[in-house]
Amino acid sequence: METLRSRGITRDDVWQAADSLLKAGQRPTIERIRLHLGRGSPNTVSPHLDAWFAALGGRIQDPQGFAPAPGCPQPVTEAARYLWEAALQVARASAEAALTQRQAALAEEQAALAQEREALAQERQVMQARLDGAEAAMAEMTRARDEASDRAARAEAAAAALQRQVDALRAESAAALEARDALQRDFATQRAAWDQERETLTQRAAANERRMALELDAARVAAKDAQKLLEAERKAAMERLAHAAASASRQGSEMTRLGQAIAVLEERVRQRESLLAEYRDQSAAAAAPALASPAPRRARPARGTLAGGMSGRLRTRGSPGS
Repeated sequence: METLRSRGITRDDVWQAADSLLKAGQRPTIERIRLHLGRGSPNTVSPHLDAWFAALGGRIQDPQGFAPAPGCPQPVTEAARYLWEAALQVARASAEAALTQRQAALAEEQAALAQEREALAQERQVMQARLDGAEAAMAEMTRARDEASDRAARAEAAAAALQRQVDALRAESAAALEARDALQRDFATQRAAWDQERETLTQRAAANERRMALELDAARVAAKDAQKLLEAERKAAMERLAHAAASASRQGSEMTRLGQAIAVLEERVRQRESLLAEYRDQSAAAAAPALASPAPRRARPARGTLAGGMSGRLRTRGSPGS
């Protein structure tokens, strides 16, 4: 409600209140005017009061500025003139005091302002020095930041390159581990196969050794039998030769036949000796690799077959009448 009433305060209301206060010997102020009017805000009263003070000098110089209205009685006019003069003196004294106070305050304000300006100048110099230092520090920080950014970029690039190398090395390591595992598996498989083959070759070599031993025994027996048969045939041939020589004088044709038979027998003996030497060489050649290496050999004929064949050949060739 007070706000609405304060909006209704006009210039004339403020000026009339200021005139009344001045006539009453009081200095018009914002608070006194508000108390005199009973309303109004400082923001509303202040510009009207400033305008009143601005026009006060001209009104004081104008005798009719505070003159009573026409038709007023003489006593009222005299009283008004007296009040005007009294108010004028009071206003002049108040104005001079206010001027003196204002001048003193202005001097103090000017001194304070000068000190403040000096302080501000010093502070400005300090701030300028600080600003220069800050700008230099900012430039240094900017340069350091740029260098740090460059180093960070290079570090990131180096880290990325190192990461790529690490990834490549990890991939190579994984491939190498996989290849090693594959080689180990292959080696284990081959070693198992080698162990199995070695076991098989060992068993086969043992069997071959046993078979060769049996074959050698059979060959020795057959050789002994052939030697005995050869000796028997040689003895028989010698006996026949002696018998033929005894009867050579009687039968020349029989001598010739016996000579031919002796030649045939000698040829057969040479063949049997050559066959026996060949058989011995073959037996020795077959026994030597079997003893030196466990590699499998081709199956040889059984002892009975070899001995039987040898004996049959010897019997066939040893017969005188064949």
